[in-house]
Amino acid sequence: MSNLIVVPNEVDGWDILREEDPQALTNTPTMETAVEAAEKILADEGGEGEVVVNEQAVHQLDDTSRGMKTYVLVLLGLLAAITVIIVITSLLASATLN
Repeated sequence: MSNLIVVPNEVDGWDILREEDPQALTNTPTMETAVEAAEKILADEGGEGEVVVNEQAVHQLDDTSRGMKTYVLVLLGLLAAITVIIVITSLLASATLN
């Protein structure tokens, strides 16, 4: 088994990472709860490896997670714009038929 590394998160809290994997296993609000959670993960996996705390390294968000909110908001804006166009078109069509 590999070691688990506890590092501060760029945004908030503390992340638990595997040595060879940049993706966080979980995020907790404090370093103490992160160490406890990492020890529990190791125990559940058979107890091999150790928990290493690295307070200087900060776990950065990847670009995919960082931009997701922006993409969702843009898509919702486009959906609203299309809905308004459909409503206006149907009102104009209704007015010209009468």
